[in-house]
Amino acid sequence: MKDIRIITGTHIIPSSETVSRLLGDKNALTDARFQSLYQELLSPLQMHIRPKAALAVSERTEAEQNLLYALLTLGNNITRLLERYLKQNASLKALLTDAMADSCLFAFEEQLLPVIQQIAREKGCGVKRLELPGDLPMETQKAAYDAVEAKRTLGLSITSGYMLNPAKSLCLVFELTEDTSIQDVMHNCGKCPHITCSLRNSQPVTLQIDSPIPQKISCRRGSNLFQVLQEHQILLPSYCGGRGTCGKCGIRLQKGRLPITPEDRTAFSDKQLQQGMRLSCNVILQQDLTISIEHQESAEIAAIGSKTEKKASADTQNAYRAKDCGIAIDIGTTTLAFALAELREGALLSEYRAANSQRICGADVISRIQAANSGKQEDLRRMIKSDLLAGIAGLLEQSPISFGQIRHIVIAANTVMLHLFRGYSCKGLSRYPFTSETLRMETHSFEELFPGSSLKITADVSLLPGISAFVGADITAGLYACNILADKEPALFIDLGTNGELALKAGNRIFTASTAAGPAFEGGNIKWGIPSIPGAILGIAPSLRTIDNKPPKGICGTGIIEIIADLLHDGSMDSTGKLAAPYFEQGYPLARTSQGEWILLTQQDIREFQMAKAAIRAGIELLFFHAGLSCEDAATVYLAGAFGYYLNPQKAAVTGLLPKALASKTIACGNTSLRGAMAYLQTNDSDSLQNIKDVSIPVSLAEDDRFQELYLEFMSF
Repeated sequence: MKDIRIITGTHIIPSSETVSRLLGDKNALTDARFQSLYQELLSPLQMHIRPKAALAVSERTEAEQNLLYALLTLGNNITRLLERYLKQNASLKALLTDAMADSCLFAFEEQLLPVIQQIAREKGCGVKRLELPGDLPMETQKAAYDAVEAKRTLGLSITSGYMLNPAKSLCLVFELTEDTSIQDVMHNCGKCPHITCSLRNSQPVTLQIDSPIPQKISCRRGSNLFQVLQEHQILLPSYCGGRGTCGKCGIRLQKGRLPITPEDRTAFSDKQLQQGMRLSCNVILQQDLTISIEHQESAEIAAIGSKTEKKASADTQNAYRAKDCGIAIDIGTTTLAFALAELREGALLSEYRAANSQRICGADVISRIQAANSGKQEDLRRMIKSDLLAGIAGLLEQSPISFGQIRHIVIAANTVMLHLFRGYSCKGLSRYPFTSETLRMETHSFEELFPGSSLKITADVSLLPGISAFVGADITAGLYACNILADKEPALFIDLGTNGELALKAGNRIFTASTAAGPAFEGGNIKWGIPSIPGAILGIAPSLRTIDNKPPKGICGTGIIEIIADLLHDGSMDSTGKLAAPYFEQGYPLARTSQGEWILLTQQDIREFQMAKAAIRAGIELLFFHAGLSCEDAATVYLAGAFGYYLNPQKAAVTGLLPKALASKTIACGNTSLRGAMAYLQTNDSDSLQNIKDVSIPVSLAEDDRFQELYLEFMSF
């Protein structure tokens, strides 16, 4: 005869705390009305519940699990009570009684757990709880129903979809293990399919991070891992703003379990998935996890700002203790740059860099605009203000300069970044004809821009003027830094990034344009793409080269250009961008990481680069067309940004990014936006900035039919 144990629940009462959680309001029962109704419903509830359970062990073969089944129910009467309340239109009574009944069911379950452990001890086993359907399929519920003969012992029925009747019934399944030390009988919310359950989300989970800085975080169950990390200033790269499309916010699972999503399979190889790689933006925290951060490029960018880089000796700095100083700031979409300088002589005292926290909402300005217009405007404003205050404090931290010596602060940034900083609406920047709230120079007091700041600075803050919606103050500052108006011959200015800005000085006019190149030049949408950080691959011919000669971590934008030029040269890729047969499917192998994984340049990477370089090259050609010039007429090409420091102009010309006639005329200028802000600190020459703005002629590439033709033409190599 089958050994079935029947247990009758005793003294089962609902928990007011559990009921309030089930109602989704932890303060519900402190309300006098609810308190009164709760007491009114308690007596009829207890009269109608009939807590009863049946338990049985299913003996399996040696190769299978030994399972302990437990079915418990409150009986049919409670269902009838709920139906009666609903027929009386007493919906509030029905809602509260339903939550109270669920609480009783959970209380009955807790009464059974010691019985479960006792049965395991009698069998000489440990016990491990299994969840349905997390660990076992729902068909197991039918096996449990049959094992305890639930129709006879409990009066239950079961549907073809394996649902138990009456509704206030529960099926528990436990594995009996050889390891007697295992006594895992509690419910694991992380395996439960009811992800919206109030009880589930009220229980915290622990996130243990092994690297790069070991720490432990307690967070709400059901939270998004990517968001939890960003809330704790662990900024993973995310070109898509956490939408799961860029494949950059990877973490490695060390302990715990996470499902593999379709986005994970797109972002990682089978080997990487087996090693625990997952996209953090797709992880919903349902159980305790231990993870490591493999590629925290944002953190590496931020780490640059963890100390002040002194540009002058200590003696020189001490000499400026009593002199007036100023701060220049470039608000980049990805990185913030700060410089401290003496105002009269222009001596550079220190520099500081940090990551722009807004990048968690996307790597490019379009993503930031979308985020602002979808209700995150104030969050974005708060982020950048916090970043700026932290950057200023970091800049001055190791400097002998006092807050009182700061007389002037100058900020340059693209139009979107300035709009987000000032809290201006970005709606006009999101749709044709792309209008800004303002492009004027602004001057405000520090207190006005940063009210309540702990930094005791009384300086004026100047925001430099922009040229158009997508050719902003960073370009105005860059043109000012290069003194482009003084050039006698035509000169081209290029600032490559997710939004490539172009300016062509021809005669007494400056033709400007902006083209959405995408994030490929900064490593975005590239399988192994990373920013220009230590370990980024710069080239592979004649031998592997990385930034700072560090072990290879990925490929930066200039590295992609060199590698593609070399693949064209040796025939590994044809002029259409198609890799040769051995590499077409898996990608071209470049180097192994310290973990032994191959860094590859894939066919899709090449397509991403083709689209980016075609957009830039088409923009360059159209500026010369509108100026009535040819590329050969330019005498100088100013290449702005860190990109220019590592770019090989000759190889850029091989790929078609630059016209061949301009390769030998290129000058790497560094961060011209910051340099322009510094120059304005010294000169306060607002007339020259206004002159640059006045002579600039914005060229709308989107409205030019030739742009699409040229774009398609320059897709090839």
